[in-house]
Parts: sequence; structure tokens; C-alpha cells
Amino acid sequence: MTLTLERPAPPPAAPSRVRRPVALATLAGSAALLLQAVGYALGWAGSTGPALLAWYGGLVLLVAVFAPVLTGRGLSGTQRMAGSLALTLLLHASYLLSNPVLATRFDESLHVTTLLGLTGGDGWFASNPMLPVSPHYPGLELATAAVAWLTGLPLMVCQVAVVLLARAAFVVALFALASRVGGSTRVGSTVVLLYAATSQFYFFNAQYSYQTVAVALLVAAAAFLLRAYDDPARWPWLPLVAAQACLAALTVTHHLTSWLALLGLAALALLHLVGRERRRARLAGTTVALAALVTAGWTALVVPLLASYLGPVFETAGVEVRALLELDTGRQLLADGGGDPAPVWQVGVMAAAILLWCLLLVPAAWAGLRGQTLSGRPVRLLPLGLAVVYPALPLARFSPTASEVADRASTFVGLGLALVVGIWVASRSGQLRGLVTAGAVVLVLGGTILGSGPDWQRVPGPYVAGAEQRSVDSEAVAVGEWAGTYLPAGSRIASDTTLDRVLPNFAPVLPVTGADGSVNTTPVFAARWLTDAELGLLREGEVDFVVVDTRLAGQTVRSGSFFEAGSSFGPGAVTVDPVSITKFAITPGFDLVLDGPIRVYDVRSLRGEPQTWADREPPGLPGSWNPAQAGAAAVLLLVGLLLVVRRRVDLACLLLALPALMLVGAAGVQLGMPPVAGSLVLLAGVLVLAGLPARPRVPRVPWPVVVAAVVLLAATGVATRAAWEHQLPDQPLPPPVTGTLS
Repeated sequence: MTLTLERPAPPPAAPSRVRRPVALATLAGSAALLLQAVGYALGWAGSTGPALLAWYGGLVLLVAVFAPVLTGRGLSGTQRMAGSLALTLLLHASYLLSNPVLATRFDESLHVTTLLGLTGGDGWFASNPMLPVSPHYPGLELATAAVAWLTGLPLMVCQVAVVLLARAAFVVALFALASRVGGSTRVGSTVVLLYAATSQFYFFNAQYSYQTVAVALLVAAAAFLLRAYDDPARWPWLPLVAAQACLAALTVTHHLTSWLALLGLAALALLHLVGRERRRARLAGTTVALAALVTAGWTALVVPLLASYLGPVFETAGVEVRALLELDTGRQLLADGGGDPAPVWQVGVMAAAILLWCLLLVPAAWAGLRGQTLSGRPVRLLPLGLAVVYPALPLARFSPTASEVADRASTFVGLGLALVVGIWVASRSGQLRGLVTAGAVVLVLGGTILGSGPDWQRVPGPYVAGAEQRSVDSEAVAVGEWAGTYLPAGSRIASDTTLDRVLPNFAPVLPVTGADGSVNTTPVFAARWLTDAELGLLREGEVDFVVVDTRLAGQTVRSGSFFEAGSSFGPGAVTVDPVSITKFAITPGFDLVLDGPIRVYDVRSLRGEPQTWADREPPGLPGSWNPAQAGAAAVLLLVGLLLVVRRRVDLACLLLALPALMLVGAAGVQLGMPPVAGSLVLLAGVLVLAGLPARPRVPRVPWPVVVAAVVLLAATGVATRAAWEHQLPDQPLPPPVTGTLS
């Protein structure tokens, strides 16, 4: 089964005026990344102003060098796909190098907890109180567990590998799909460039999170279905089975994306029927019917969790939309939670990007509707329907929860938007040639600013209270390592949302949350003094330790909430009164066992529980690794890479790698992750590669690519060293000051 890149074949393109344009763009993009890495190092050292200048400069340079290459003439399909991969992977590296040592974003920490449960021997569906639904959608974590089992590498490296694989699979699938629909690989590379400008691409869908993998599986399934359409067989089993594999993997990876996939496939089948395309309707209908059985069966197992997880989000969004219609937004637009407004120039760039998208969408949608750029069949209404939703998304930003829903929706709306606009732009590239680079920079820069939040989200820097990854500093990591060393396994903790998500990455502790069916401890922190009601919450939740970050005193949350459902508990949970922080020190039953910027109080005496402690080795970074196995795996992976270059490897294998890894990960978890067995499975994979037919001609690596690789290594080294020195504590914290070690 070959993944077709281009159908029908375009006329031969004129040769490019620049030799090796993709390789040179990759070299320039790598230099832009090195500039950003130097900026990140400055940010870690406290100079966030220069760090931001380097970040913006690097992003503009990166887009500016790739835009004319991907939209210009004279490139082969292979070159365009390579350029699309180079751009998007460099953009991902830009995000990753802000902290290549530790996954500190909110959603990332939650998924690391689920991953540790799978790989640490806790079994299937281990509790994750901060995100109870996550263990029941373990596709992301299973793929990561597979990489860890096969290689013995540190979990952070395995996380990076899985996300890179997902990004590469997504880009290849989107490129193939757009090239097929638009009839040219030039359309494919243009669509990839435009999708990189959507608001979720740079930030949210680059995280170690289940939606990152889910979107790749969704587009891969669509690419395989299109391949089935083109196969002359009545039942083209290979692409159909491949599509089902992607959809099955999607089912166990992400709830909303799997449901949206079914909705899209059902709409596709219906539109084929309306257009009297009976064969395609049969193939799409069969695909959606089989996928619906799998999805319905899996969803039925977790309905109660999904209702409690998603219900409040949509309920709150509905309330805020009604308030918006009444002109009561309830928020300061274009500002973080602390009320700091976005700079005027950023507002201008975001507005320009939104306006430019709308200006491009009008003629592009009209041309598609008339059948000039899209097929004249009814099926064209599917991408058009997605694209025309785009102008409504910015309006949702007037309310916080509706804004979050709109942000998530932009991932899927962007697929239709990029396709409709990309085909139109590619067909008029001659007329738009002088505007391509500037337009691409505005779209990508504006979309990235819109989707990545305030400036403190973009670069590392000093501690900021209630501010996503900027709240996870060396002090928080030190307390996490302290908890992993001394707190008894299964200890139940109450804290703010930052420490509630970070401590389980280092220690076998359970945050006490209402989301997990226990109690919401926010009143304990919001109250100016503790009464019997708050103490009763601690007893009811069987809380063992209260962890208090004293740096929250007097601060207003900038992202999300300080405490679970904090805004529902009044202003004291949004802006922390210093008295509410100091009250614990004078409350009977609160024994201070760790002092410092973050204090830990032992409250087991409130329930008459004994004060015993563990005495483990310091945990270090989350997870474990096997140096001997990692060394052997490095050799095997190098051999495998050489074989990939020298053998005929179908691109379909890349799209099926994620479902395959999930199966391998499930086997590894079930077997207990034995390292020898993992190494043997990896060896078997390398032997399979060795048995593939050889390429008739091994491609030569252009010199700019070699230099770019050296520059990338330098950028990675600079960013990693800076993060290692500032993210991790210099020395361990002292043992508990009361109780006995066991």
C-alpha cells in the first residue's frame, strides 16, 4: 500500500532558481532556532525582555525563509514534503526548547501522572485525581510506554519522541490529503504552511497531551480513506484496515476527537450519497459504522467520568454565551487572568491575522462553492462548512470558558480553513507572489500569539504565581523530590492546582479533588481562618498533608485558577489574602514538617493517624530508565535510521507507527515492562527493516542539512543546559522535622 502524494500529476515544474532551496531554508530555520535557544537561556537567567526579542525574531525568520519555498514553483513532491516537515518540526523544536528537561505545562503534568501509573506497575486505569478521565484514554501514554520499553530511555526523552512522531505523522498525512484534494503537491505544502498559522498549532497541539496524538490519527485516517477511494478494487482492504487502525487508536486516545471523527465521516458518507457517489458512500459508510461500534463500546465504559468532566465545561460555556449576548462579558478581553493587557502591537498583529484570514476566506470559499477550486460534488460542503465557522471563533473570546471551547474547535475548523484557502492561494500564487512572505508571517505570528497567551507563556523566566509553567520552578521541583523521598505511598495531599499536578510527577501521592469524587478543599485555602467546616473537609477527604506555597500571598491568578474551581469560591480564591496563607501556622493540628517558600503541614493528627515517613532514594526526574538498555537501543536505532535511508519504506508506515506503538505499549504494560523483552522487540523491528527491498539510489545529504544538524545540536545543548541549571534544585531539602522515618 503506497501513500500517494499527488493526483493527478501536474505538468513538469520549472527548476528552482536557488539550488537546494529546502536545505538552505532548513539551515536558516535552524539558525533562527539557535537564536531562540540563546533567548531561552537568557530567560532562565532572568532576562525575559531579550528572551522575548529573540523568540519573536526567531519565529519571524523561520516563517520568512520557508514561506516562499513552500508556496513557490520548481520543487518536486518529495522536496515539498521535506520542506513541510522541516518547517513544522522546527516550530515544534521552538516550543520544546523552552524547557527540554521537564514537562511543566498544566496538561502535560497531568498526562505524566497517567504515564507514571502505567509504567510504574500501578496497572490499568490507575487513579489520576487531577484528570480522572485520562487513564481511561491511555493511547498517548501507551505509545510512550512502548518507546520506554523498547529503548530504556528516560521518560522525558520518550515523551518528546512520541510527540515528534505525532507531529511528523500529522504533517505527512495533511500534506498527502491536501495534495490529493488539490491535485498538486504545491497545494499540499501551502496547506501545511497555512495550518501552521492556526492558533492551536504552535502551543496547545505541541504539548505532551492526548489531543496532539489524536489530531494526527484523525488526519491519518482521512488520508487512508482517500487512498481507498483511489484504489480500483471493490473493497480496498489495506487502506480500509489502516484507516480502522487509526480510528481505533483514536478511540482510546481522545474522547472529543473520536466523536468528531465519527461525525465527519458520517457527514462525508451522506454527502457522497447525495452526490450519487455510491462506491465512496459505501466505503465511507462502512468505515464510520465499524469505527462507531468501537467508539461506542469504549465510551460506554467511561460515560460517568465523561459526564462529570465535560458537562461543567459546556454548561459554563453556555452561561457565558448567554451573558455575552446580553453584553456582559465578565472578563477583560486580551488580558491575562491578572488583568495585564496585551501590548498594543500584539493586538494589532492578532487583529491583522484574523482580518487576513477572513479576507482570504471570502474569495476562497466562493471559488470552492462554485467548484472552481474544489470538486463540484456535494462533498465539497464538508471542508467549506468547517472553514466558514472560522469568523465566529474570535467572538467567543469575550467569555473565558467559551474561549477555551473555541480554541479547541479551532484545531478542527483550521483543517477546513487551511484546505479551502490553501487551494485558492496555490492557484493564484503568481498574483500573490509578492505578498506571500509578509502574509505568512502575519498569519503565523498572529495565530501563535493568539493561541499561546501572554508573553510569560512564551519564554522561561523567574517564578510567577498562578502562571502555568512559570509557576513550576526549582522550589516546586525540590518539594516534589522531597515528597518522593519522604512521604508514605498513597499519601493524600491538599494544595493549589500547580503543586497538585506537579507533586504526583515525583511522589506516590494523591491530590484530594472534587473531580475525583472526593472533596474540594478550596475553602480550606480561601478562608481567612479555619473553622470546624474547613477542618471537617480535611477529615472527610482524609487529607494527610496540606502543602502551602507562601508565594501566592497577595497574588492574583494569571491562568486558570489557584485552586480547584477557585472562581466559584469568591475573590479570596482568585486573589490570595496573605492572612489565608499564614493561618495554617497558628492552627492546632497543623504540624510544620517542611519550612521554606513552600511549606508542608502534617494534618494526620486531625484524624488520629500516626506520623510515619518513608525513606527512599531521591526520585530525580519523573520515571526511571535503564542505561545499559538505552545504550544498546541507541546502536539499534542508528542502524534502523541507516536502513530507513537505504530501504524502500512506505510513508504509510509512518502513519501507522502510532497505532502500532500503542499495541506494543499495551503488551509491555501487561508483561511488566521487562527490559530484555523490549530490546528483543526493537531488534525484531530492525531486522524487518533490513529485509525490505533496497532503494535503487541512496539520496545524498546536502551540505546545508549537515550544517543545520550541527546548529540544531548546538541549540539543543544551549537550551538543555540552561533549563537543567535553573529548573532543577541544587541540593535536596532536609528531612521532615517531626515524626519517625520507616
